[in-house]
Amino acid sequence: MNITKPKTSLKKVGEKVGDKCKETFSRKNLKRNLIVLASVAIVGGAVYLNWSYFSDEGESGIAGAHEVVVSKSENSDTESYFAMTEVSRQRTRDEAIEVLQTIVDNEASAEEDRTNALNSINAIAENIQREGNIESLVVSKGFEDCVAVISDGAATVVVKSDGLLENEITQIREIVYTEAGILPQDLRIIEKADK
Repeated sequence: MNITKPKTSLKKVGEKVGDKCKETFSRKNLKRNLIVLASVAIVGGAVYLNWSYFSDEGESGIAGAHEVVVSKSENSDTESYFAMTEVSRQRTRDEAIEVLQTIVDNEASAEEDRTNALNSINAIAENIQREGNIESLVVSKGFEDCVAVISDGAATVVVKSDGLLENEITQIREIVYTEAGILPQDLRIIEKADK
C-alpha cells in the first residue's frame, strides 16, 4: 500500500484557517470600533454644544461657590433663547440616542458595547427627567423661565431674571442638589435678563 504524503501539512492548513479567522475578526472589530468611536464623538459633540450654547457672553461674577453669568437681551430675544435652547437640547439628545440605539440593535456589536450603550441611553433618560423636575421647581419659585442641562455630573441652569438674590441662588442650588445630587461647585447658574 502506497501512502502519499499530503501536499500541505495540517499545520499549514490550520495557519491558513487561523489567518482567515483573524482577518474576519479584525474586520468585525474595526467596524464595531468605528461605530463606537462615532457614537462617542457624537455624544461628546452634544455635550460640547450644550456647554458652548450655555456659555453665553455677558458679565460674570462669583456668588458663593458657583458662577453666575448675566446676559442682557431684548425680551423677544430672551423668550426665543429659551425656546431655541430647549429645541437644541432635545435635538442633540435625539441624535445621541439614535447613535446609541444603532449600537444596541447591531448584532455585530460586542455585548459590552451594547451594555454601555444601554447604560448611556438610561443615563440620558434620567437626566431628561431630572432636568424637567429642576425646571418645574425653579419656575415654581417665581422665575418666569428656566432651562437646565445635566451632563457628566455637572449642571447648568439658565433662569430668566433681572437680578438674582442670594436666597434665589440658594434655592436653585438646593433644587439641583435635591433632584440630581449635584454639588454647588459643579453647578453653573446663568441669569438671562431683559434690557
